[in-house]
Amino acid sequence: MSPRSEEFMAMALNRLTGARASLAAGSAPSAISAAYYAMLNAARAALSEEDLYAKTHRGTWDLFRQTFVETVRFDAELLTRARRTQPDREAADYAAVIAATSKGEEIVALAERFIAAVRELVGD
Repeated sequence: MSPRSEEFMAMALNRLTGARASLAAGSAPSAISAAYYAMLNAARAALSEEDLYAKTHRGTWDLFRQTFVETVRFDAELLTRARRTQPDREAADYAAVIAATSKGEEIVALAERFIAAVRELVGD
């Protein structure tokens, strides 16, 4: 991987570690937020390998779909599930509602699968 892609992947793995730790500490909202950002940074790492970058979260997900899903290089359902966690992340960060532990576990497990698939995609 290029140095910039490695930075994005390191950020993704760091966020995933934080998500697991938050979950273990009983903080589902923190786990959800960290897991979302882990997936976003993994997507940015893959895009960086193609010399592509988007400014926004939505732009990143759209560009990832165009670059990797539409070319049948990445699983469409896995991307869709990752992308659909953004409202959960926003609720975890901004709403006055505590997310269920089961939701945190689900999103952290998804982040683990997503990052593993991206690492396979980029040959990391």
